[in-house]
Amino acid sequence: MKHTIYILILGILFFCTPLRAQEKNKPFQHLSLSLGAGTMGAGLQLTAPLHPHWALRAGFDALPLDISFNYYEGEYEIATNSTVKFLNGNVLADWYPMRNGLFHVTGGVFLGESSAKGVARSARSYTLNGHTFEPEYFGTAHVTVKTAFAKPYLGIGLGRAIPRSRWAFRTELGVMYHGTPRVEVVNNTVFLLSIGDLPELREEVVKYKFYPQLSFKVAYRLF
Repeated sequence: MKHTIYILILGILFFCTPLRAQEKNKPFQHLSLSLGAGTMGAGLQLTAPLHPHWALRAGFDALPLDISFNYYEGEYEIATNSTVKFLNGNVLADWYPMRNGLFHVTGGVFLGESSAKGVARSARSYTLNGHTFEPEYFGTAHVTVKTAFAKPYLGIGLGRAIPRSRWAFRTELGVMYHGTPRVEVVNNTVFLLSIGDLPELREEVVKYKFYPQLSFKVAYRLF
């Protein structure tokens, strides 16, 4: 009788264990919500498992930022004030080389607006033909910088797709390719003939085709 009971228990464990493993591997069986901050701004993300080694994430990030700096267009010192706006959704896939591991490789795409709008003006007064002119006299130039709407992304990170308990911490480092920025200049300054469409600024801006991504997230398992 005891042998029969042991065999029955072993049979139940043998058949139930694979079923449980399969249940854990069902796509979208669990869902987590994460709140994070990083170089793309503050954002929210939803994460769901697709496979023991794969997870899918979708969310959005927003970053308003004011930047000011001085530079030279030829012999003229120019002061700029600009507002940068990142407002992007994202769809990302995480690959975990180790089952139940923390390390993952991430690929996907960011979709949305990454732009900057600014005003350039003379940074100081100039003396011309014996007369001194204050910066306000020379007027302003308006600059707009935009990147591609769809921006591929590749990164690596540490953290579980779905927290084992209710809470978990994730961090990620990667790079986003946004292509060659488009620069539009409306120059209303008296320097128009001398500095045209701000070639020094344009030449510097178009160099930046990649944007680094560093983020930290706190995740909460919804179910």
